[in-house]
Amino acid sequence: MSEWERVRLGEVVALDVDAVPITATTSYDIVGVLNRGRGLLLREPIAGDETSYKTLNRIRPNQIIYSRLKAFEGAITVAPNDLGEVYASQEFPTFTCGDRMLPEYFRLLTTTKRLWEQLQALSTGMGGRRERVKPADFLTIEVALPSLSEQYRVVDIMAAVDAQIEALKAEFEHCSAFLAGLQADWLSEGEGMRLARLDEIAQIDVGYAYKSAQFSDSPKGIRLLRGDNIAPGRLQWEGAKYWPTPVSDDDRYRLKVGDVVVGMDRTWIKSGLRVATVREQDLPCLLVQRVARMRAKAGNNQLLIEFLVNSPAFKQMILSHQTGTSVPHISGKQIASFEVWVPADEPGQEHLGNVLAQVRESEDSVLAELSRLRALRATLLASLLNQEIEIPESYDALLGEVS
Repeated sequence: MSEWERVRLGEVVALDVDAVPITATTSYDIVGVLNRGRGLLLREPIAGDETSYKTLNRIRPNQIIYSRLKAFEGAITVAPNDLGEVYASQEFPTFTCGDRMLPEYFRLLTTTKRLWEQLQALSTGMGGRRERVKPADFLTIEVALPSLSEQYRVVDIMAAVDAQIEALKAEFEHCSAFLAGLQADWLSEGEGMRLARLDEIAQIDVGYAYKSAQFSDSPKGIRLLRGDNIAPGRLQWEGAKYWPTPVSDDDRYRLKVGDVVVGMDRTWIKSGLRVATVREQDLPCLLVQRVARMRAKAGNNQLLIEFLVNSPAFKQMILSHQTGTSVPHISGKQIASFEVWVPADEPGQEHLGNVLAQVRESEDSVLAELSRLRALRATLLASLLNQEIEIPESYDALLGEVS
């Protein structure tokens, strides 16, 4: 097995900041950095005459960039090699890889828990008192460095896995596009359709006002479904809160498989539809205030409710009925009063439900495969970086023959 060096980042990458003076008449495309090594975040452009910044950092292709303030969350990445002209504030220092470090290899390092933990260790303090990670400190981080030829092999292997992940994501997006087409074609006035209030076809309940002071991060209680846990189309439990002791009317707020849940606060309004369907893996959990739950009433199809609530028409109703200025929100009563087009009879709903069930089955199959492949990717990358798996040099010859 080939020997890997232990090096400080300062030995293989260099601070390389291109500070550009702001011009009042110029507009600047701005980026941030997503946490957990998930890449760049495109933000709204800013005009030179609308910012107090005197300079912005120009981000160049293949540069390492991290957030000094959010480094403890793993907000670090390598800019893509096809990056256009974009900028960030001085809170985002940039670095260029030297001859011994491939940018593509370091991009893999930015997706590892090991690097996130090293950044977290450099960022002391809590909350708003947390220290920023200074570039000089960042360059003290130690990493295991293989030879360039081995870096190329690792990058190539992982690129093949990532290509398969992207293909599955595209397949999932195809299913979503098909659903969007169904929504446009079916959820409108026409033969066999009728206009109904949402509370005619669904039971709508709003969550319990649990006292936040009693929330716990410990998974000893029961998970609370808050607006923060609703991502478009799914539930995500990172940073979940728990309720340590059940309340007397616990069952009223206990969620079941198939429940459609809707975020009702400003998070919904700002980031678009926050709608998801509860799955087996999400249970047990309890419904919290400012989240609405919808269950089909007798004679109506639960998949139809999900289909309706995920439609662009429903989103438009949400936006037009929101109240409040500083904290836009919507109430359960307002949602209940929405009028929607639905199949006029039970056979029509059953037919639509069957079509939706087939699409859902395809989506679930793709998502399950995507989850397995992502888990495999994480295991494979960890094994490669820990030198538990060695890619033989003969792999280079094979690549040469293929190309």
